[in-house]
Amino acid sequence: MLQNHATLSDIRKYLQKELAMIYCEGEVRAMVNIIMEHLGHPSPQAFLNPQHQPGVASVAQINEIVSDIHTKRPIQYILGKTSFFDLSIRINEDALIPRPETEELVHRIISETKKPPGRILDLCTGSGCIALALKNAFPEAHVTGLDNSIKALKLARSNGEKNQLEVDWVHGDLLSAEPMPIAGKHDLVVSNPPYVRMSEKALMEENVLDFEPHSALFVADEDPLVFYKAIARLTQEILPAGSTVWLEINESFGAEVADLFENSGFKQTSIYKDIHEKERFIQARK
Repeated sequence: MLQNHATLSDIRKYLQKELAMIYCEGEVRAMVNIIMEHLGHPSPQAFLNPQHQPGVASVAQINEIVSDIHTKRPIQYILGKTSFFDLSIRINEDALIPRPETEELVHRIISETKKPPGRILDLCTGSGCIALALKNAFPEAHVTGLDNSIKALKLARSNGEKNQLEVDWVHGDLLSAEPMPIAGKHDLVVSNPPYVRMSEKALMEENVLDFEPHSALFVADEDPLVFYKAIARLTQEILPAGSTVWLEINESFGAEVADLFENSGFKQTSIYKDIHEKERFIQARK
């Protein structure tokens, strides 16, 4: 346990030692920097003034963080926040932790969108990170984020307020037989829905399985495209010709999802690989 008189240099060494018991070297470096910045002592300060003693309260907070880390609780949940596309996003166990791949999705949407969309819909919005990043990129757009979790929508709403970005947060279940609470036509629909098959649980890390909401992650092996089918049905109604759907997908089903949207009346579909060279995104144009 870290002692009350610890210096910034002591704290960095302590965090590195404790984190190395669980994480690889690259992750340790990144997490140490995140924790130090969270405590108000970013890396430049720690290196310039290594003998500074931040005090008893900071040391107690570090000891609590380290104790949490040893339960394998994700650092984003421990700190209660993460960064997404230059936005500070509050995060807790009511929503998935935003992944770098999802940042890639937003980057592709922005770079490929030639005309600013007037109306944007984010399905399965979770923490609201996609909807907020797109609102930040297209400030004149009317953006709606939809989710079937009241708790996730509460989190998304707080993120909108935190970042001073106006988004409509709507409760709705894509898999319900009831009409969706979405009015009017949209120029752009985006979704990162649940897509991990139950059989793939064995391949996942404990910190994901034990802490992140399973309802936002998993689908039944018998119908792994269930959310994409629902999105295809909905977008047939709310997207005019020339509009676009962007999707994050399971790497195993790129061709199947593309075929699904082509068979649903979309004129053109494109599959894109993520930074790990896995088929991760689909663009479908109406």
